[in-house]
Amino acid sequence: MATLLFVLAIGIINTLLFFFRLLDEILFFGYRKTDISRPVFIVSNPRSGTTYMHRLLCLDEERYVYMLLYHTIISSITFYKLVNGISWLDKRIGRPFRRLFDWIDSWFFKGWQDIHPTGFNQSEEDEGIYVFPLLTIAICLICPYMQEFKYLTLVDTMPDKQRQRIRNYYRSSMKRFMYSEGKGKTLLSKNVITTGRLNTILDIFPDARIVYLIRDPKKAVPSFISMFSATWKLIAPKLPEDGPEYRALGQIAIDFYTYFHENKKRFKAENFLVVPYTKLVADPMQTVRDIYTHFNMPLSPTFEKALTEETSKTRKYRSKHSYSLEQYGFSATEIEAQLGEVIQTYDLNT
Repeated sequence: MATLLFVLAIGIINTLLFFFRLLDEILFFGYRKTDISRPVFIVSNPRSGTTYMHRLLCLDEERYVYMLLYHTIISSITFYKLVNGISWLDKRIGRPFRRLFDWIDSWFFKGWQDIHPTGFNQSEEDEGIYVFPLLTIAICLICPYMQEFKYLTLVDTMPDKQRQRIRNYYRSSMKRFMYSEGKGKTLLSKNVITTGRLNTILDIFPDARIVYLIRDPKKAVPSFISMFSATWKLIAPKLPEDGPEYRALGQIAIDFYTYFHENKKRFKAENFLVVPYTKLVADPMQTVRDIYTHFNMPLSPTFEKALTEETSKTRKYRSKHSYSLEQYGFSATEIEAQLGEVIQTYDLNT
């Protein structure tokens, strides 16, 4: 039933997407000339601190513009203008629409707060752009048989013609967003699944600045499985947690580690920074300072004040999300056998 509802939602949203993007070409065709210079991308293996890092950098509102979840679902200037118009009206009549959507958020994302807090009006990665064309491993949320969708792990390895269509669609979506919401600002994007699209992103934005967070895979892999299989208890409750379906999901995370390590040489040193997860957790304030220093970006007093306030609050946070490698049929020895070079290179045995 859940899968059928998702297929129905895809049909409806793709119809709306086609309609609104067609209106863009009539009403806002100037978006094609939008220049996106030196965007900042936060990428990583899933469950490595990217959401926290992203939301810290989002506090620098003088510099960045970033997508909210609804921006990624229907990537259209006309749609954004419509939402902004409704929001303007909503403020003047007591915010009934905002209260409605807050309720929808609390219902729709119930159960995710301890794993990955999100909502339609919160900063979020741009994976929604890929969800409805079904070009993402996130389809595992409604289909647990990822052995059949191995090709979605590394989009960079797809045939050139298909990759060109993906590049065109993503570039067009980002230009629409920046035309509508980001004039005069720098695009800030976070996406853990982009690890399999590193070369595709660099083909589109050769001057992109990349922040790569890295975490001990013995901790990140089971956390990734736990998060992306959260819906399986509902749609496929009989699947054993140490069975092949869960292991196939874990292998995606392992392949991401390997792919990044093999392709990091494509990055220019001045546009690329590796940030250990342990460093971010231990001292988020200094971690952000180091990022700004590396990319030669000044840290404004306004941002520094907001950053100080936020990091002082989040130091008290403790995740309730629990998991283990053995729970999903893996062992530390197996992870080390596959990712020994990665673990040694980035000193991840901590």
